[in-house]
Amino acid sequence: MTRLLKLLNQIPQNPKYGQIYKTLLKVHSIMSQHSKIAVSVSGGSDSDTVLDLIELVRPFIERDCEIHYCYFDLEFEFDATKRHIGHLENKYAIKIETKKPRKSIPQSCREHGVPFLSKQVSEYIFRLQSHNFKFELNASFEELYARYPRAKSALRWWCNEWGDNSSFNISKHFMLKEFLSENPPTFKISEKCCDYAKKYPGDDFAREIDADLTIRGMRIAEGGRRATVPRTCYKPACKDNKPDYCPLWYWTDADKHTYKVWRGLRYSDCYEVYGLSRTGCFGCPFNSLCLQEIEIVKEYEPKLAIAARNVFRTSYDYVWQFTEFKKAKKGG
Repeated sequence: MTRLLKLLNQIPQNPKYGQIYKTLLKVHSIMSQHSKIAVSVSGGSDSDTVLDLIELVRPFIERDCEIHYCYFDLEFEFDATKRHIGHLENKYAIKIETKKPRKSIPQSCREHGVPFLSKQVSEYIFRLQSHNFKFELNASFEELYARYPRAKSALRWWCNEWGDNSSFNISKHFMLKEFLSENPPTFKISEKCCDYAKKYPGDDFAREIDADLTIRGMRIAEGGRRATVPRTCYKPACKDNKPDYCPLWYWTDADKHTYKVWRGLRYSDCYEVYGLSRTGCFGCPFNSLCLQEIEIVKEYEPKLAIAARNVFRTSYDYVWQFTEFKKAKKGG
C-alpha cells in the first residue's frame, strides 16, 4: 500500500486527471494479480501510452511480475514506426521482441480477399461469398435462408434482421445493399488480413511465453466493431483464452493528450512529423482517410505509398464506385 500511495501522489490534483488516476489504480491492481504479462507494442500513440503506464506502475508492484513486450512487424510498416520501436527500447531500457505475421498483408489479400469499408462489412461479405451468394437476388430472409442454410448470421445482416436500428444491419451503411445488389463484387472481400497479421501472432506470442495476461492499447472511442461489442476494459479468462486487459478502453482523446503532456511523451514521426492521426496498417481501406494519408506519406516514404496502392487498389476502386453510386442516388 505504501508503494501505491507513492505512485498516486505523483498524479496532479486536477479533475482532468480523473480517468488517468482511475486507470493507474486499475493497472496496479491488475498487474499485481499476474506474474507473466504479454504486451503488444505497435508504435502507435495508444500503444505508447500503455507502455508508459506499465513502466510507470512497474516499480510499485509488490511482487515479481515479468513483462514481455512484442512488436508485430506486419511487413507493411512505416520506417518511422520501426525507428520508434528502437527509441522505446532505449528510453525504457526494455527489450521489445519482433514477430512476423502468419501471412503478410499482401499474401493474405491475395488468398482471402481485400478489406472493404469496415471489418464487419468485410466479414459478412466474405461469409456470403463463401456460399456463392447471389447479391442480385431480391428475396426475403426466409427464402434466402432456405437457399443458404449455412449463412444465417450473414443473411440476417443482409436482410436487416438483427433488430430495429441495430448496428449489425447492413442498413447502417446508406445504400450499401442497393449498391452490392446492382454491382456485385467480382473479387474476394475479407478482413482476414487483420487476423493473420495481428490477432493470430498475438495469440501465438502469449502461448509461447505462457502469459497469464495480455495487455493491448485499444480504446472504445476509436469506434468500429469494438464500439458495438459489450465488454469492459478487463476480460476474464474464458475457454482457451487468457485474461485480456485494455487499460485505455474508456479514455478519450482529451485523456490521451493530458497524459502525453504530463509525461512528456513524444510519439513516432508518423504523428509528430508526417501529421497522421493514426498508424495501424497503412493504407487499409477500413480507414476512410486512407487515400488522403497516402498523399501525405508519399513525400516521406514513397515506396510504402506505392505498395499500399498496389495491394489495395481493387478495394479503393470499389469504394470510389460506391461513393459515386450514393451521390447519384441522392441526386435522383
